[in-house]
Amino acid sequence: MARQALQESRFSDAEEAYQKILKNNPKDADGYFHMAALQLRRGADTEALQSIGQAIACDPTIARHHVAHGQILRAQKNTDAAELAFERALAIEPNNSDAYTNLGGMLFEVGRYEDAEFILRKALLYHPSHTPAANQLGRALLRLYRIEEAVSLFHAVLQFEPNDANTQVNIGIGCLLLGDRASAREAFEAALSNDPENIEAHVNYAHLLLLEGDFENGYREHEWRLKKAGYRKLTDFKSAIWGDEELTGKTILLWAEQGLGDTLQFVRYAPLVAELSASVIVECNPILHELISAVPGVDQVVALNRGQGYDFHFPLMSLPLKFSTSQRSINFPYLKTPTAMSFNLKQGLRVGLNWAGNPNHARDRDRSRRLIEFTPLTAVPNINFYSLQTGPASAQLADTTIPITDLANKFENMSDTAAAMHALDLVISIDSAPAHLAGALGIPVWILLTKVPDWRWGLENETTPLYPSMRIFRAQNGWDDMILRVAQALVDFSSHSQ
Repeated sequence: MARQALQESRFSDAEEAYQKILKNNPKDADGYFHMAALQLRRGADTEALQSIGQAIACDPTIARHHVAHGQILRAQKNTDAAELAFERALAIEPNNSDAYTNLGGMLFEVGRYEDAEFILRKALLYHPSHTPAANQLGRALLRLYRIEEAVSLFHAVLQFEPNDANTQVNIGIGCLLLGDRASAREAFEAALSNDPENIEAHVNYAHLLLLEGDFENGYREHEWRLKKAGYRKLTDFKSAIWGDEELTGKTILLWAEQGLGDTLQFVRYAPLVAELSASVIVECNPILHELISAVPGVDQVVALNRGQGYDFHFPLMSLPLKFSTSQRSINFPYLKTPTAMSFNLKQGLRVGLNWAGNPNHARDRDRSRRLIEFTPLTAVPNINFYSLQTGPASAQLADTTIPITDLANKFENMSDTAAAMHALDLVISIDSAPAHLAGALGIPVWILLTKVPDWRWGLENETTPLYPSMRIFRAQNGWDDMILRVAQALVDFSSHSQ
């Protein structure tokens, strides 16, 4: 009866049936296993964890029970305990592909890419045609920037499953990183043909379209990001998402979605929303609150899940589509520095450096650099360098021979960063939040990009309508060539500033 209900997707009936089975036979390990699966279906993670624990207590020699235990712990972000559970499964059944794949996937999620590669290769050693393990291994190789190797692996996967949309998406991502936009487009379109509802296919196709300047279609495709796992559910809000409704006399909550740079870039649209006679609340990271509160039209700034008393909500990154924006300047500069913090800097040309972004960013290995790689800039005479670097990468200051003064050790929020930028003549940054901040403030900023940059920077130009004060340097022939061009530009900048 329980199995029949399960096969017919009558999950409530199945759970009730298993409860009766377990009442009569409290040592039924398989019954507890199925009960845990049913509890997970209705989101009862704590109950599921208890049930799978009972299954293991009844019979600790069944590998799949340990795998399920690890999966639940993994979902709860209990990485250490999950790793032990997967290892117990492998101790029982050394060729268990599910255990290897889950363990490798979890190691990938926490940034242990080399360990993930080792584990996933073991999965493929036992099961060469195991598509989930092969795809996960390929994604690990992408993060390790062994891109050609990853793409080759993805193509091998297609030999086993030629219409697998996830594999085609991964091929597209790899090809895009290699600069092969034609092959990337072909792969994304093939994925969408095989699986029209594939979220990753839509989102990555959007990135390609936006990178190529097709903003109308790109931003439309970009709306699929809202369906990704881990994204806030639109139903979590206390009101409806803004559609075609009039905003006169209404209050709208604009909410940040991703990194600090994204918030800084898209908050430029807040004044346009305010022009519709709406009261505007912006929900974002507290480190930005002082800055965002000074944006024209913003009435209130709140932390995550703190917004109250609003009629509609809307994601910041959907505003370009809402306002049919192509790529034009809006309200420049649209940020100002509300802080009174001051800096007593040396005479001469003052240049701020930011060399690393968030280490958890998917492409951080591609965009972030080490401070020592900026050494050629120090050969330019009569320039005083100042560090704007925060986070773990700021520790590099302790070991550097580069003559640079740390300003960031005084920062408490991004308003302090903005105040420091106002005391500088130029900011040089990799693709991270400080570059957006300088651009939004109208401060001269040079952004240093990889050969295939993030979608918002386009592919060719040295300038961008996003930030008129920004100059773009692209690593078309590698970092060393680019940094020498930056050094020469710094010579020219210095001579024109005297």
